Amino acid sequence: MSSTDLLPKKDVTSTIANREELLFRYKRMRELGRDISDKLVEGLSRDLLDEGGKKIGLLRNGSFDLLSDNAIPVLMDYCLYELRRNGRNAIDQYLIDFPPDPESDEMTCLKAMQNTIYSMFVVVSTERGLGIKVRDLYSQEISFVVDLNLAYTAEPGLVFASRLLKFDGFSAACGAVLPISVMNASDIDNLSNLFAESTIPDREDGRFDPAPLIRACLKDKGLSTVEYRDTTSLTMRKNQSTNDIGSPLGRNSTCPCGSGKKFKKCCMNRS
Repeated sequence: MSSTDLLPKKDVTSTIANREELLFRYKRMRELGRDISDKLVEGLSRDLLDEGGKKIGLLRNGSFDLLSDNAIPVLMDYCLYELRRNGRNAIDQYLIDFPPDPESDEMTCLKAMQNTIYSMFVVVSTERGLGIKVRDLYSQEISFVVDLNLAYTAEPGLVFASRLLKFDGFSAACGAVLPISVMNASDIDNLSNLFAESTIPDREDGRFDPAPLIRACLKDKGLSTVEYRDTTSLTMRKNQSTNDIGSPLGRNSTCPCGSGKKFKKCCMNRS
């Protein structure tokens, strides 16, 4: 299968004219996004984490005792972006409470976070040392995702679920990338049709809740696992079960709920 077999008519990517400038901009936005996310995670309440964990299948028997280090970004990403209080998610509220300079890079990053989408994507082609070109299986839009690890580990035909932050001329994967499988063009077309039919907006803002998709990815034993190095970089290990994503969260690790307590003294024993 040629990577060109995966190309649709709609392509909104820009020409990669200056790799160094693009990488510099990407690293700047990644750093800002990481700092903002760290602040937002600290403000997540217990009830919000419980709600998110339950929806995506990580809260089991009333606790997070089976949560692994690599599953934490999946939970935090869903809680930050998808759960709302008074019609606002964590990013919306942050913009109200701590509005940055409208012309600042922080505002650019926050606006990208505010307008991000969660979907399934297929890798169209790779650009070594820079990133991957992907097609959204729902909107059919083409985007260039700057990601140094995916540039080397991904291959055309790889389908994955993720959230993309869109900037001027490039996109960046956000939170958690969940690889699904490497597929041929026919299977990708069938999956795209099924995804478009099943992805029905169920919110007032016209967005759909990705919880069922995330839950299915985490439960499917045929999926690859993801090993996170930071909030944006990853490597993929194929043919392993995602029922055990990474190493189990240690008893003495900091609890993922954000309380600051050790896991064994917090959510591990919570009924």
